Amino acid sequence: MKSFLHAYIRKYFLLGMLFFILLSGDITAVFAQRISSRVRIMLEKLSLEKQEKLKDFSDEVEAYINHYDWTGDSYDEEIPVDIQIYLMDYSVSYEDRYSGTFLITNNLDNQYYDKYWRFPYEARESLEHTENEFNPFRGFIDFYINIIIGEEYDKYGRFFGTPFFEKAKLISDQAKFSSRFALGWDERSELIDYILSEENQPFRIMKDLFFLGLSYVGEEDSTARKHCSQALSLLEEILANHPENEKAMLFLSAYRMEYINLFKDDREIIEILIKLDPDHEEIYRGNAVY
Repeated sequence: MKSFLHAYIRKYFLLGMLFFILLSGDITAVFAQRISSRVRIMLEKLSLEKQEKLKDFSDEVEAYINHYDWTGDSYDEEIPVDIQIYLMDYSVSYEDRYSGTFLITNNLDNQYYDKYWRFPYEARESLEHTENEFNPFRGFIDFYINIIIGEEYDKYGRFFGTPFFEKAKLISDQAKFSSRFALGWDERSELIDYILSEENQPFRIMKDLFFLGLSYVGEEDSTARKHCSQALSLLEEILANHPENEKAMLFLSAYRMEYINLFKDDREIIEILIKLDPDHEEIYRGNAVY
């Protein structure tokens, strides 16, 4: 359902998008992406005293994410985000500190896991957005939220997510000057550098082609099949070069049924899908109609 919503938006707002881009020169002026997050913070490994102090922490982080305008745009589409944080006490005598493992996902085709995170936090500390000022907690959250937004924007047009990936990169650059809480930022810098790299461009182009194809489903199915088959060819090439590419496999898992519904009468495409996703051969063959 989510993929068809993206396709609908892409089709019926593409001209408006281009109009705004021409006027403003700013891709981010096209949409308003409202984040709808559900945050679960696991406190079980903390002392009872710390658990009591942080009992409202999940709600505070949700408010920090959900009540902020991340894009400054006027189009109101919701991006669902699910965040799980497992906290452990890492305090010192003069400051409450925590280490955490972190999982963020849109429950569809984007998921990031991070286990190298340390930050200071005082209970009921005000969480406010600040630019050009790195904070070990807020900067970490902002980094991954911008990546998730960038992944969504890449579905609306080729490389439309770049401004948000660049925001994440700026945060990772700022983090290098935080000597006390630098743990994990080398890895995060590598992550965002890869997302923006030439090596990752085929994956981003594949997403653009796939959602462009979906925007024609039901009205111009031949055009839909053309673009989605091009996307599949790129996906096949990506997995041939990097069989362990988790993002590519997650994408295929998320949109398996869209491919089946569009190509269920095409033996060649079904066989390619089975080759890429052999664990679900029964689903592909069970839905084929050739």
